[in-house]
Amino acid sequence: MIFVCGDTHNTIDYKKLTSKKWPEGKLLNKNDYLIILGDVGLIWYGEKTRKEKDLIDWYNDKPWTTLFIDGDHENFNRLFSDEFKTIDMFGSEVKQISDSIFYLQRGHVYKIDGKTFFTFGGGYSIDKNSRIEHIDWWSQEIPNYEEMDLGIKNLYKCKKHVDFILTHSCSNEMFDIIDKRFDLSYKRGVEKGLRNYFSWIELNVNFKQWHFGHYHDDFQVDEKHFLHFDNKPMRIN
Repeated sequence: MIFVCGDTHNTIDYKKLTSKKWPEGKLLNKNDYLIILGDVGLIWYGEKTRKEKDLIDWYNDKPWTTLFIDGDHENFNRLFSDEFKTIDMFGSEVKQISDSIFYLQRGHVYKIDGKTFFTFGGGYSIDKNSRIEHIDWWSQEIPNYEEMDLGIKNLYKCKKHVDFILTHSCSNEMFDIIDKRFDLSYKRGVEKGLRNYFSWIELNVNFKQWHFGHYHDDFQVDEKHFLHFDNKPMRIN
């Protein structure tokens, strides 16, 4: 089984994964997968700390296997470095964080439980002016041209057809719908390049469902698009 959930922000918003909030999680095993849609903040500090180890151990002790894409609140200097081993998994490359935690990289297509997933993390920190670069903000939060190009090439390899698209941000079309519902005026003027990229994917790729986080609410936008934040994980088929 495969489940997705929204941002966990280190230990701030991870309680949605506790057995009290999500009792179904106790019935899973390591062949089941939970995919976190960015802003995991698991790799956050400038170096390994006791708090980081405790959080990694917490995830490792869960019965499922944890997968995640990146958001804007990750320590990209470490996440993108050689600190974590790159291994072949699900038909592409992932970074192994621990025994049962794996990072799904930008622009890759993975086959998990017989379903194909296009993953593309990244987002814009609207509060970066109050943060310190390389301490609690990293410029790599916004994907670059090479990552976007890799994504397009991999989508063409699978004939522009995947079962699921997993991102942190969303397309212009989805943003406009959510903006009308929740008033995202504070995000309207940023992240346009990334949303333009996702708009190209909206128009050119055949997919069943698109799941994303980032906007701190829970909302089924339409029959194919789902925004996740505080609700317990959702099973996807």
